Amino acid sequence: MLENTPAGVIVGGWNFVIAAYSITAVGLVAYTWSLLRRTRQQHEKEGKS
Repeated sequence: MLENTPAGVIVGGWNFVIAAYSITAVGLVAYTWSLLRRTRQQHEKEGKS
């Protein structure tokens, strides 16, 4: 199988792709949660003033 693979082609790299997408998804979820939390805190602060 590997002898028919053209030079410079990565074989079996899906684990790295899945890991990269997973890390990106976790980062985006954390950032979204952070934005929502800060927005709610700001609205509460403005309402109490």
